[in-house]
Amino acid sequence: MKNICMKLYVLLTILFLYTPIVVLMVMGFNESRYNSLPFTFSIKWYQDLLQNNALLSAAKNSIYLAVITGVICVILATLFILGMKALSQRTESFFKSIMMMPMSIPWLIMGLSMLLMIRFMDMDKNLFFVTIGHVVISLPYAMLVLQARVQSIDPALEEMSLSLGASMLTTFRKITFPAIAPAMVAGGFLSFMISFDNFAISYFLMPAGISTLPIEIQSSIKFGFTPEINAISTIIIGISLLCLAIVGLIMGGSLKSILGGSK
Repeated sequence: MKNICMKLYVLLTILFLYTPIVVLMVMGFNESRYNSLPFTFSIKWYQDLLQNNALLSAAKNSIYLAVITGVICVILATLFILGMKALSQRTESFFKSIMMMPMSIPWLIMGLSMLLMIRFMDMDKNLFFVTIGHVVISLPYAMLVLQARVQSIDPALEEMSLSLGASMLTTFRKITFPAIAPAMVAGGFLSFMISFDNFAISYFLMPAGISTLPIEIQSSIKFGFTPEINAISTIIIGISLLCLAIVGLIMGGSLKSILGGSK
């Protein structure tokens, strides 16, 4: 009885979380402009999406910004996690707490504080500050993924490599990097999604005349919801699921190789 209740609870939770997403995807193929029933299959809104230059331009800006943020976060997180090995435990805990602090601060407050800092410095809003803001809020997530992976690596592997005459660079290239590469991909993807989905930082720091997809969607809802948003949201969800599947395959292949090498 207890197992049945737990399974039912999990099922209801999944339905509660994902039913709105399924409804959004289904309505992207509904001919009705007002998302009303009865449902009539149509790809009209995907065709209209190709003509909506504002929405497509905002999506491209979000993708470019998220890719740059993901790459920067992976590099910084890798350097920080590997560099912490040279610190004492107290110093490591101190710096780790500082780096993780953006996770506990509301993004609205982060965006407002960055805007006030820019105004205090008598500088204009630009894409450089937007990128910095996205890196600040996305970096902790990449660090968490990499930290978990680095902690699972047996230190004896690196020690044996060094004791056999390999240099630090060779040890990193042959031992450390292959072990953390899947976590780097996963951390980069997570940072990408955090950046792509962010509204608050972009809203406060984005210069005039440039928009991201979250800002464009918010503006569209303010002046009247259009079904093209359903269409582009469905495309984004599909791409996200594909990326998750690729990351899962990479992580699963890495785990199999580690288990196979340990036998």
